[in-house]
Parts: sequence; structure tokens; C-alpha cells
Amino acid sequence: MESWPALVPDHRASEFARIWRAPLLAALGAYCVSIFASHALLNDGDTLSHIAIGRWIIAHRAIPFRDPFSYTARGQLWVPHEWLAEVVFAAIYDRLGWGGVVAATGLATAAAFGLLTRALAKSLGPRRAAIGVLAAFALTEGHLLARPHALAWPLMVIWMSGIIRARDSGRLPSVALLPVMVLWCNLHGGFVIGLLFAGLLAIEAVVQAPPSLRVRAIRGWGLFIVLAAASALVSPNGTALFLLPFNMLRMSFATSSISEWHAVDFGRFDPLELWIGLVILGGYCLGLRLPLSRTLMVLLLLYLALTHIRNEELLGIIAPLLVAAPLAAQLTPVRPERAGSAVKSGGSRASALAAIAGLTAAAAIGFFGAAWALDRRGLGPRPDVAPAAAIAAARSAGLTGHVFNSVRFGGYLMFTGIPTFVDGRADLFGDMFLQRYVAATSAVGHALPDLLDRYEVRWTLLEPQAPAVSLLDLLPGWERVYTGSEAVIHRRKNSLF
Repeated sequence: MESWPALVPDHRASEFARIWRAPLLAALGAYCVSIFASHALLNDGDTLSHIAIGRWIIAHRAIPFRDPFSYTARGQLWVPHEWLAEVVFAAIYDRLGWGGVVAATGLATAAAFGLLTRALAKSLGPRRAAIGVLAAFALTEGHLLARPHALAWPLMVIWMSGIIRARDSGRLPSVALLPVMVLWCNLHGGFVIGLLFAGLLAIEAVVQAPPSLRVRAIRGWGLFIVLAAASALVSPNGTALFLLPFNMLRMSFATSSISEWHAVDFGRFDPLELWIGLVILGGYCLGLRLPLSRTLMVLLLLYLALTHIRNEELLGIIAPLLVAAPLAAQLTPVRPERAGSAVKSGGSRASALAAIAGLTAAAAIGFFGAAWALDRRGLGPRPDVAPAAAIAAARSAGLTGHVFNSVRFGGYLMFTGIPTFVDGRADLFGDMFLQRYVAATSAVGHALPDLLDRYEVRWTLLEPQAPAVSLLDLLPGWERVYTGSEAVIHRRKNSLF
């Protein structure tokens, strides 16, 4: 009697599954959170302005180095540093609607946290990596928006994990990271942080190198830094990209007015408190220690996060990568991975390729399925970001000419083709202009009447709670023509303009 051949387990396949199980679960969790929080992802007027800019670039096949969207700064020089992400968002929106925008943001978030889990698991193992990733997501979740920085998260993880892993292994970073920098610098201005930490790790490598190898370390890391900086110049914006972050930091009024540039407010709970608590717990209860250089790097990230809440994501993503190897040396060893086993035979290579193909297919199904489902539900920005009813009322009333608008509505005005008084591009308008604008919307002195006359404003579109709304009700020559829960519109009674 013939017997069936014995079923021999494929240890390589099981090893592949073990290595990628935690990263895939982390990616799936991040994607599900993004999809379930779809309305929150669109709760920012800048999403609308990014799509409007992307559409302009696609339509004109050019990049707008001079502002074409406002009437107060029209023609002024501008640095469209997120142009590639804006093209991506515009192309996705025009084909898949708001569901596609949310699904793309979710997919980028999933990729970032899946890759982060994989990078941490190499040193800490999957369970400890999961703790680090949960802490990272807690700091990042508040900035989970359909904006260019989310598309750049995977590149940040790839770049930072690559250079940190190279440093921890005592070797130079791979030149294969340079194309990552090229993409990153065209997607988002955060690439500057990548260059900064490459430089800090280079200093660490030189300082800690034996005297006989110090010159070699200087040459090797110095060449990589030069190549990385040159890669960041492969952009239509050139050197202006490097100057933009420093110009923004000099805008003290803008950074104090924009919510995401505010310092952390511990008067209410912030995930950063939990993160600091975990660090204290690890140091005092478990006796974990870091080398001085890594401690200083983490403190730099903590300073950036405390100074501007938008930088909490940098602390959440980069700090675990910096501390993973030093902590792993002090903790119980994790089960080693049989690195390279997946490429020792044609069968294992085929299994890996099949797994990658399956994951790609699953990601595509999840992306298009979520985009379709969300679009069928009528997903879109909330009225307090996209005042569609107010704009429809303005058009029905025949309102034309210059509008004085809330900065929160600037993105929607750009999206609908109406020139803005102001919008979210603080770097374009500058500190002095924004200071006069805030004084006007706050009804301080004669700031509002002066701006209305100076810029020949014909109508206004403001949030109901703005003090300027009450002042406009009292100003001679102005009348209220629309009142909604999201916006209020006034117009000049007898326009001289």
C-alpha cells in the first residue's frame, strides 16, 4: 500500500513569517486606525490647499515659484517645498476622491510603522519592538493628517534606521539611502532632520573611533554627508530648501500663533507625559543607561518636541531607533534571526517573492477597497474646514472681488479657485503681515477697517466666533448676508472698489 509522502515543514517560510509577523500586525493596526479616523485625517484646511497646489502643478506642468493663489501676495517669491506630495495628493483625489486621499495617508502610515517595527525588532525582538512602536504611535497620532509629512514618514524611517543601523554595526551607511533623501526632500521639509542626525552620528563615529581609524572615519562619514547633502539639492527648489526651516524659525509671531507650532501644554494630558514616564521607569526601575552621545541626541529630540508639538512625531519615530541597540545590550538577549537564510536556495527565494507578491496584492486590495468604501459614504472635510454652504451662498448673492477670510478657510478658497487674503502658507506671508491680520480678526483698534480699505475688500468669510464678526455688524457700510454654524459672510453695502 502506497503511503503519502511525509509533509516536511518549510522552516525558511516559518522563519520569514516569524520575522514579519509583528511588522505586518503593526502596519495593519496603523492602517485600521487611519481608516476609522478618516474624518479626523481631513480636519485641516491645508489638505485642501495641498490638493489645489498639486492640481495647479499638473495643469501647468510647472512649479509655482511665485504665488498664484492669493491676491495679497500674488507674484511674490515662494518655496513650494512639498510639491511632489501635492502632486500625489491631487492625482489621487482626482481619481479616487477623498476616500483615496485618506487611504493613501493610511497606507503611508502603515508602511512607516511596519518598517519601524521591523527595524526595532532586529535589536529588541518583536515584543519589545511593539512597546516602542506603541509609544511612537501615541506621539504621532495627534499629527495624523492627510498632509505631506505623513507621506514622508516611511522615508524618515528608512533613512534613520539605515544610518543608525550602520553606525551601530560600525560601518558606513549605504549609498542606497541617497535616493531616499532625493524623494524625501521633494515630499517634505523634514529631510533637514535626516541630514542633521546623519551629521550627529558622523560626529559620534569619529569621536568614538580608535585614534588609528579616526581619519578613515572622517573620510567615510564625511563623504556620505556630502553625498547626502548633494542628494537634497536634487530638487527644483535648490538651496532654498535648506534656508526655509531657518526662515520659519525666525518668524516668532507666526510660530506662536499656529497651533502645531505651540509648545506642549501640560495643563491637559499629552502623550508625551506617558513617554517621559516610560523613560523614567526604564532608568530608575530597570537601571537602563544610554551612551552620552545617544542621550544628548534623545534630549535634542525631546527639546524639539517640548518646543513645538508638531515635532513630537520626530521624538516618537527617531528616539526608539537611537536607543534600540544600546538597550538591547543591557536586556535579556532575544532569539537571533537566521539572517540570510531566505536567500540560500531558489525555493526559499521563491517563497519570499510569493509572500511579497501576496502582501502587495493585499495592500492594493485594502487601499482601493477602503478608498471606494469611504467615497461611497460621502467622506469629505468638515464644514468648519470646507464651508461649502457659505461659498454657495456667496455665489448666489453675486459676491465677487477681494475677500477677507479666516485663515482656516484659506485652503478651501484655494480649492474652489477664489484668491485668498491669507491661507496656511505662513512662510509666504511673513510675520508682519500675519501680525496685522491677527489684529484685524481680533478687532484690535482700527486694524480691521484699515485692512479692509487697504486691500479693497468686497466681502468677508469668517468663523462665527471671530471678534471681527461682531465689529463688522457695527461698521458703517457693511452688512451681514449669511449666517451659518461654520461661517459668517458680510459685504460692503455701497462698494467703491
